[in-house]
Amino acid sequence: MAWLPEAALAAYLAAQRQGRAAELLAQRPRYVRRLARRLLSPLWRVSGNAVATDVLAPAPWDLLLRAVLSELRPDGVLGLGEVGDAHWHEAGPWRPPLALAAQQAWIEPPLTGAQRGGLADAAPAERLCALWDVGPSTVYRAIDAGRRRLAQRLAQAMDDGEALLRRQLALQAELRRQLAPALMGLPQAQALAAPAWPGRLTDWHREQALRALAAEDGAAALWHLGHAGDAAGLFACLQRHAPVLARRPDTDALLRRLGALPLDTGARVSLALAQAALARVRGDDDGERQGCELAVRQAAASSPEGPVGPDRALLLGRAYGALGRYHETRDKDRALACFQESADFLRQAGLPDSAGAADGALLDEFVNTLVRLAWWYVLRNDPRARTLLDRAQALQDAQPRADDSQALLAQAWGEYWRRTGDLQQALECKYRALQIYERLGDQTAVLKTCGNLALLHGEARDLPRAQAYSQRVFDMARRMHVEPETLAATQLNLGAAHHWMNRWDQAIDHYQQGLAIAQAAGLRLLVGRAHYNLAESCYKRFQALGDADDERRGDAHAAASLAVWQAEGDPVPTEATQRLKQEVLGQPVDTVDRLLPGELAAHFPEWMAVSRQRAALALPLSPEAQVAAHLEIARAYLAVSMQEREAALALIERHALGERFAAALQGLHGTFDRALHREQRLGALWRQRAADLLDDAARGALLGQLLGEPGLLSKRLAAELCAVSPATASKLLGQLAGRGLLVQQGRGPSTRYRLPDDVVAAGG
Repeated sequence: MAWLPEAALAAYLAAQRQGRAAELLAQRPRYVRRLARRLLSPLWRVSGNAVATDVLAPAPWDLLLRAVLSELRPDGVLGLGEVGDAHWHEAGPWRPPLALAAQQAWIEPPLTGAQRGGLADAAPAERLCALWDVGPSTVYRAIDAGRRRLAQRLAQAMDDGEALLRRQLALQAELRRQLAPALMGLPQAQALAAPAWPGRLTDWHREQALRALAAEDGAAALWHLGHAGDAAGLFACLQRHAPVLARRPDTDALLRRLGALPLDTGARVSLALAQAALARVRGDDDGERQGCELAVRQAAASSPEGPVGPDRALLLGRAYGALGRYHETRDKDRALACFQESADFLRQAGLPDSAGAADGALLDEFVNTLVRLAWWYVLRNDPRARTLLDRAQALQDAQPRADDSQALLAQAWGEYWRRTGDLQQALECKYRALQIYERLGDQTAVLKTCGNLALLHGEARDLPRAQAYSQRVFDMARRMHVEPETLAATQLNLGAAHHWMNRWDQAIDHYQQGLAIAQAAGLRLLVGRAHYNLAESCYKRFQALGDADDERRGDAHAAASLAVWQAEGDPVPTEATQRLKQEVLGQPVDTVDRLLPGELAAHFPEWMAVSRQRAALALPLSPEAQVAAHLEIARAYLAVSMQEREAALALIERHALGERFAAALQGLHGTFDRALHREQRLGALWRQRAADLLDDAARGALLGQLLGEPGLLSKRLAAELCAVSPATASKLLGQLAGRGLLVQQGRGPSTRYRLPDDVVAAGG
């Protein structure tokens, strides 16, 4: 406690009693300002414009000391108001804080009428002697004990979130006693009893929140938004100032306190999403997922029966959008499903055909979801992103959206143009996004955009600018929380800049740093990208220097990258990784992150199979080999047909459109009628090998799907055909595969089954 001697506190309290506090503070300005930096920040957070910001004025110090003294109350109530008469007469822990409060004239002892008249001009200590019926020495010992305990409490560090929140609540309790008369324009006694005064206080909190946001003080804005009950504003504040708020110890404590209030469903969803955003910045993978999933559950539970109303649909759209963002770097299929759900719910929320007639907030959510969907396609080099971006741009042009929506759209366009190879347009879009984010003070988005600019300038062979924007991210990471995804991606982007300049050592160093961050945060897709980049740079360095260890390192990283892509079931990077070594050490090729032709992006494995077989047919082959190639091409086209049919069936089922498309579906069957004779012969083979697993109806249904339809079978479709649960269907398909009647393709949600070649031959 060397920085706050008890003697200094005693001197201030004495000066305050004598009306010389301002004079005393002016004598030691440097010392006072040093104390203010440590002690007064909780006060500035809650007091807004109600207390002078001059630390050499007594007002903030008096308010702080009263609030901290109230923390010593044995009953746990914050503030020096509402001390009952019984507490004054207790001889235990109540006496020290009450004695000091009375000595400083912060509260009045409850003397009887006769006592008050006889002691009208008496000192506070004399009044306490009369109240407690004790001598002056007892009273002064109580005052000294209260001062010592006050000094100890002031000296305690405020690193604990609950302790800091309690300090701020104590300050607010004292502030309310000070604000009440001013807010109501009434004498203090009437103001405290007036029923309308809490509403006026809410308005005051809203005003202070706006002032704090204008001053880019996220911590103060969060406090006032929470006490004003503005859940949507609180969510926006957390999104914008998350890097700073994530480091504050009281942020979580404040959110927990707000969560205990009787909030409506919309506020609870916003609060869950705010907590998820906070966890995202901290790299808390589980916390972010749990926050997003909680938001989905709360939105879904808001109207569990009957059709989804507009309000509930809007909440579900927001919640699924956040969950999709969580899965973006972890599970591409789930991310896409969540973004599609978000778009569907936002349409149900009442989005009209004309942008001009739409609610602004709803349209912003919808545009953001379109951009997220486009971003998902862009990151997979799928040209379908252009359609979504054009739609979002049309909505933006028809009715300009909020600044953050405009910036997000500019970000997505920037990545799209980069992947088409138009670096000039990409840079223009990224810089436009950066300017908007800087104007908004959205530090998280600023950091992401700087990381993207590092990649763009590296690709343009402008290494100094790439390093400058990367360093900006690294510098800010030392002062505030930065999302692990942003840090890892920036390291990889800076590594790519060095790679394009043939600086293999520096590239490998940054790639390894990015890999370590991605692995620690569980960002599987970035882990795969880091291993791929490391493999490429190791092969390049081997090519330049001939060190065999580099070739072995490249092989190891390529294998690790391939394992990630295969586990994800992502064919595009899988194919690129498999070709990497041959292409780097043989003929150079373009970078892998360029947009693919449309059908190639939509059905990559099937079109690659067709390409391989077409190339084989260009060679002089035996008749048997030519037949096999044609059959492989036919199977690939059938697989494409089935995938498109399944997508149509899913939409028909979801939107109850069966009657409208019944004829079109029936027409598909005629295309495959000529394969029925194969079904008859295969039926005999399946009866022989699987009679104990399938009855005639189920066997016929499965064979009809495999031969009369495009040739691939999913777990969901098998469950429908056999009238069993998905779990039973999964087990059944596994048993059929074990008996050689089916072959499994893919993993996870993309798993499909087909007839093996020998079974097809037996059936044909």
